[in-house]
Amino acid sequence: MPTVQERVEIDAPVTEVFAYVDDASRAHEWLVGLTRIEPVGSVRHGVGAQYDGTVRVGVALDSRIECTAWEQDRLIVLQSVDGIENTQRWEFAPLGEDRCEVRACISFEFPGGPAGRAIARVVRPLVGGAVQRTAANLVGRFARAR
Repeated sequence: MPTVQERVEIDAPVTEVFAYVDDASRAHEWLVGLTRIEPVGSVRHGVGAQYDGTVRVGVALDSRIECTAWEQDRLIVLQSVDGIENTQRWEFAPLGEDRCEVRACISFEFPGGPAGRAIARVVRPLVGGAVQRTAANLVGRFARAR
């Protein structure tokens, strides 16, 4: 399964950054390529929260994702339950009182055996660029807020 990783340091407390990333209603402000995100069910964050979404990175990728792991100010893991198979792992760590580190690890797979693997090889650089720009958006979002 192709994987893209990114690590950034942000000039803001881990509690603020975690809360911002954990708020799906604000994901369109920083998540590059996100064209749609809609909650499914009554759980809005934490384990069990589900969302239908579309991300456009060269092609439109539709998925229903579910939060499968959530630790306050430390971890958010989202896994697809329908659509394009993908996993997003967001890790947060304090670097003092007013600074933190965010690590993103995004894995994805297309159906179709060899054809799906070929598509994934083509799309991987696009996903990688989107993840880099997403990380930069998070850094910039908190730089502007200060």
